[in-house]
Amino acid sequence: INSAASYVLPEDIVEIVKCHAAIAVATAFIPIGGLDMAAATVNIWTMYTKINTALGIKFSDNKMKSIGSAIASNLVLNLGFSAVVSSLKFSGLGYFAAIAILTGALYALTMTAGWVYLKALTNMALYDKDIDDSVKDVLKDKSAIDKVYNENKKK
Repeated sequence: INSAASYVLPEDIVEIVKCHAAIAVATAFIPIGGLDMAAATVNIWTMYTKINTALGIKFSDNKMKSIGSAIASNLVLNLGFSAVVSSLKFSGLGYFAAIAILTGALYALTMTAGWVYLKALTNMALYDKDIDDSVKDVLKDKSAIDKVYNENKKK
């Protein structure tokens, strides 16, 4: 979510994404490598569900899995990097290094996933498209996704 989104989207939707980004930061502190990534993934799914509830959108479990898979596959490089960093927690000093890296990466990853999802929902509504097609359209703009990720990583 960038600053412009705060002016366009309802405040409660923006707050859902920001809240889950903060939760993602907290998952970095889970001391067991791998469990932190599982918690971060569940956090993103929960964010999608809360956004849907707030907007009154009902998707089947299969549809949500399809959406989540499409977004996750696009963000897999960052998720993969985070998983490698998470594995550092198994070594002594690596734990603190992993937390330092993961807090920024998971925050940015969650904010980017929220941005992609909200943009897809917006496209779905504006152009009367299926959600799967809307997600695919948003994911085509890799430079915009990278920009959102990098902006949020700096935060």
